[in-house]
Amino acid sequence: MSGYTDDAIAHHGVLDPGAAFMEKPITVDALLTKSREFLD
Repeated sequence: MSGYTDDAIAHHGVLDPGAAFMEKPITVDALLTKSREFLD
C-alpha cells in the first residue's frame, strides 16, 4: 500500500513484478475487490 501513484512506484522499480498494490485513499470497493483477487 502506498500514497504514491501506481505509475510512480512501477517506474522507479520499487514494486516487485506481480506484487499486489493498492494506492491510497482506498475505497471499500477497491479493498474488497483486491481481497477477492488475492484469495482467488
